[in-house]
Amino acid sequence: MTVINAKSMASDPMKIRLHYGGKVVEDPVITYVGEIQWQLIEIDMDKLSLPEIVDCAAEVCSYKKGTFSIYWHLPDMPIENHLVELKDDKDVKDMVYVYGDNPFKVITDLYVNLIQGEAQYSDREAQPGLLMTHVSPIRSDTGSHDNNSVVSGDDSEDCEYVADKDNDFCSDKDDNDDDEWISSVAAIDKVHKNDKLTQKELVQSILEKPDLGFKHDVDEVAEADENYSSYEDSDGDVNSPGDSEDDDIRGRKYKIEVPVVTDQTDWSKWKWIVGTRFPTRDDFKHAVRMYAVANGRDLSVFISDKKRQGRVGVKCVSGCPFRVYLSFAEKKSCFMVKSVKTEHTCQRNMTKNRQLSSEFVANEFLPIFKTRPHWPAKEIQDAVKEKFKLFVGKWFAYRAKSIAQHKLHGSMKEHYSKLGSYLEILKHENPTSTFDLVTVPASYHGYDSQVEVFFRLFVCFDGVRKGFINGCRKLLCLDGCFLKTFLGGMLLAAIGRDSNDQMYPVAWAVVEGENNDSWGWFMNELYKCLDVTEGGKGWTLISDQQKGLLNGVAQYWGNAEHRNCARHIYANWHKKYKGDDLKSVFWKAVRAYSEADYKLAIEDMKKISTDAVTDFIKQNPKCFCRCYLVTDSKADVVVNNMAETFNGFIIQSRSKHIINMLEDIRVAIMTRLVNKEREMVNKDFIVCPRVQKKLDKEKAKAYKCNISPSTKVLFQVKELDEVCVDIEKKTCTCRKWNLTGIPCFHACAVYGFLQLPVEEYVDHYYSKEMYLKAYENYIPPLPSEKYWPQVDLPLDPPPIKIGPGRPKKNRKKDPHEDPKKPGKLTRHGVKMSCSVCKSRTHNIRTCPNKREGTNPTQKTKRQAKEDSKNVE
Repeated sequence: MTVINAKSMASDPMKIRLHYGGKVVEDPVITYVGEIQWQLIEIDMDKLSLPEIVDCAAEVCSYKKGTFSIYWHLPDMPIENHLVELKDDKDVKDMVYVYGDNPFKVITDLYVNLIQGEAQYSDREAQPGLLMTHVSPIRSDTGSHDNNSVVSGDDSEDCEYVADKDNDFCSDKDDNDDDEWISSVAAIDKVHKNDKLTQKELVQSILEKPDLGFKHDVDEVAEADENYSSYEDSDGDVNSPGDSEDDDIRGRKYKIEVPVVTDQTDWSKWKWIVGTRFPTRDDFKHAVRMYAVANGRDLSVFISDKKRQGRVGVKCVSGCPFRVYLSFAEKKSCFMVKSVKTEHTCQRNMTKNRQLSSEFVANEFLPIFKTRPHWPAKEIQDAVKEKFKLFVGKWFAYRAKSIAQHKLHGSMKEHYSKLGSYLEILKHENPTSTFDLVTVPASYHGYDSQVEVFFRLFVCFDGVRKGFINGCRKLLCLDGCFLKTFLGGMLLAAIGRDSNDQMYPVAWAVVEGENNDSWGWFMNELYKCLDVTEGGKGWTLISDQQKGLLNGVAQYWGNAEHRNCARHIYANWHKKYKGDDLKSVFWKAVRAYSEADYKLAIEDMKKISTDAVTDFIKQNPKCFCRCYLVTDSKADVVVNNMAETFNGFIIQSRSKHIINMLEDIRVAIMTRLVNKEREMVNKDFIVCPRVQKKLDKEKAKAYKCNISPSTKVLFQVKELDEVCVDIEKKTCTCRKWNLTGIPCFHACAVYGFLQLPVEEYVDHYYSKEMYLKAYENYIPPLPSEKYWPQVDLPLDPPPIKIGPGRPKKNRKKDPHEDPKKPGKLTRHGVKMSCSVCKSRTHNIRTCPNKREGTNPTQKTKRQAKEDSKNVE
């Protein structure tokens, strides 16, 4: 039986679940009905009375006193016919008696009964409860709601997979027809906002833990763990009753029970008592640290002598009498507090506490550091100030951050030495997958060591490879993104498109950087992994204009169609040729499906600027204009959106070290395969949803066309222009159907004329069957690190690349992308002129005629000021 003293009864609160919004009725049994809400409140036991309960109910419900009565519910009984009205304090005492000797450990149910027909509300608003607020009908005929259920949105990619804002080099959304790019750019803000909210909630939850979250009272420990017994931590003496009636019933050898240090100890209420025991000296020092931090005392160990029975002495600041002495007690075979002076004459120290070390802060905020690897030092300082009421410097925050990262990831040498074990467990669970590790001798980097150094790693899971080959088009988007650790490096990736026009990650690799060698090695590994033949004939690759990538594709994929990202081309082209009119004709030429429309756009561009046309043609339009693209891939993509979306998909993982990053990517794609299949397997459709939206847009424009049949399969379609449609070959003069595999509005008009369903004539790549083939395979799960095989593969991390200044986390942006003064038009793109010679090639700072004074009419401000004085 748990012993409760009077002090605990007076200080601990009673928890009450207050139900309101309903009435007590008798139909035919007494019960409580209505649109009921409830709120959990606390009332101190020394204030527990009927007036106090009525005041709390009036405050919570915003009811006027006298318009309601209070009923309480007998415990362990159904609510029907077991509601008792509280009429006076005697009824309150009976309620406490019924709830047992320890009422503050039991939640009491009270019901507010409206006496009149409608509630009369007070002028003040209801206050939030002390513990939590929950609004939920107790009795409902419409079914219950699972609090753990997740409200799912639509099936679009918008809510899950986003583009990386760091790689969004052209944020003005030029290609407005590309829904996927628009959705990925819009969703990145939502993901960042959700991440910030999650991180804010995590920080707030840790900061709100009262007094480090520890308790020490024996009865409170029993509340936390019902199996706890103070007998287990007693002196070991048998406390049997004495012979005399005057003896204490608890026995002659009964001693005052000293507090026991547990994981639930509340250090803000801790009292040092002689006889408190500790297994080791380190446990005592830890207790001193926790006490000092919780109470804001700058304690220090001034005696530490292992020879004199391990004596330890702790004192406070100069002038404060506080002292605690500990030494080894042979009788108890433990360390025991022998002498104590508990009085403090000092004030709480808010500027110095030697017990609050950076390592202590790292341990306390470890969950936050795990979630936010780059938690800013300023926010760390604010968190320490809020939780521990102590001001610390920025270098203290940096040290805590470094210690936390070491605890989470270990040293880099230890981390990379685990790479052999990680690859071994991957190969064991995925025997048919491809994992290629490349190392170099230390001399490659100029080091004198016999240990190999990590260089590159290629990853392609067999489940993903099979799904891509069986269910996706032969189309790959290639790109690289920076790894956001101090070691640097790049992550190269090859991303495909599934039947629903969403990203399908195929392979990725960690390399030292983007260059000819790394891209050539990656493209060769990709070539072998996907069993490509004939130099990539029949394949389509999309990339930016990175020189190493261009060379790698030309070397190993010489027969593949290689498209360049039109966004990258425009980002460079528009630096010289600005203006909305040129921007419009640029994208008009890029998006033209037929060569005739392309030439019309070029003519429009030539009217504005002939130099713009010259530079446009120098970029090789056959690599990024739709009118020149090969129709075998059934994709009109001219931007590298899928690769950019994948970069945003792993944006958090890129801040972690290699094993943790690879595991995050593996788990994310492993679950994605299952979730995507589950979303579609039970849906009834012919064409995948995102493709169906595109088809619906074409069908909506079909009413404008006039159909003239030529044969059973050939038709002449007239809208503004006249085109020929061949439904047998699935071609149209406009080339949109040929290139995408989705019937254009000319073809939709013909199928409407023939009264045939258009969906049945969409290319088979967009069907449900192909979609499920892409996601029918899986990636096996992996056990935790302790189950990995032991592999002797000593490996050093790659050398740290230290550049000048603070390491950059984000891509350098053009002035028009990220204005320093939002809400104000920037001067980016404005043509300046020299105020001396009026030339537009330079300004006054670099004017060659500035010192020669070739422009006598131009006066400086000083000369003008002097002339004005002379006139006066």
